[in-house]
Amino acid sequence: MPTNRHAQIRYNILDRCFSNFSRLYDYDDLLDEVNTVLNDMGSAGIKKRQLQYDIEHMESREGWEIELENGIKKGRKKAFRYKDKDFSIANHPLNVNDIEQLETTLAILSRYKHREEFSWLEELIPRMQQAFQLVDEGENGLISYQENVDLTGREHLGNLFNLILKHKKVKLTYKPFGGDAFTSIIRPYHLKQYNNRWFLFCLDEEHQDRMSNYPLDRIQSLEELEEGFEPPDINWMDYFDDIIGVTKPENVKAEYIVLRFSESSINYVKTKPLHLTQMEFKADESGQSVQIEVIPNRELYQLILSFGADVVVVKPDVIREKVKEIITEMNSIY
Repeated sequence: MPTNRHAQIRYNILDRCFSNFSRLYDYDDLLDEVNTVLNDMGSAGIKKRQLQYDIEHMESREGWEIELENGIKKGRKKAFRYKDKDFSIANHPLNVNDIEQLETTLAILSRYKHREEFSWLEELIPRMQQAFQLVDEGENGLISYQENVDLTGREHLGNLFNLILKHKKVKLTYKPFGGDAFTSIIRPYHLKQYNNRWFLFCLDEEHQDRMSNYPLDRIQSLEELEEGFEPPDINWMDYFDDIIGVTKPENVKAEYIVLRFSESSINYVKTKPLHLTQMEFKADESGQSVQIEVIPNRELYQLILSFGADVVVVKPDVIREKVKEIITEMNSIY
């Protein structure tokens, strides 16, 4: 393995040694630590001069600008450890070269953010700039994002992403709320985030007549199987066009739904449309209305109810009556 390919491995080993305040390491000790790992990987070890170059790089601006304690010895030999007991390059993962490469990458991506299919870059780029401290935000930061970092199931994202790419069947163990855990063989197709949760869309081998939808926070385990599958002929960019959220009832047609909003809420709805099909109606004495064309689902009713008394379902009657039924049930428990 070429030296430049295992350089980061050497830096990580040295970082671990410099962080160990229960032991002192001289040059010979550091060489032993580094070369033991490299030899176990089937790579040739390094000499003292390369070790010195590595330490100089870690101390440089192009590295991590580490600070080593001066004047400490192991016997008569110079010893090495961090000046700050809490320092580690793991807490400062980007050096100058990394930052320059990342900034170049973001600059290239910025050229495309105004194209409709890359509109998501408008949010991603400032988030990455903030996460990697590429902008001076002062003490209080510039942007806050709604994100549940404690949400369970996030650990499955990377694995599922790779399984979808590889078209591999999966043995999934899932525990619904209020029910017993069960195991199923699935074909993973798509991942979608909605309302700060992640959902897996897949074909369940036992229910091949419909698409299954599993929230990741209820998945207990995933086991990759040897058998593969042919990817479905589904355009996922269009799949969610006729619904709000992630629930898509089978064999249900989209409805034209007219909603009348109060004066205090209509401008909010205009600037943040309920759905991509939203159209505005002329205002009357009761307020201004909008129309959307969607398949009725749980998320639609949740959205309507979130506006409270600021919205009225004008039509169709079936949606109006369903909302009225939910409100009546809510009223009965207060």
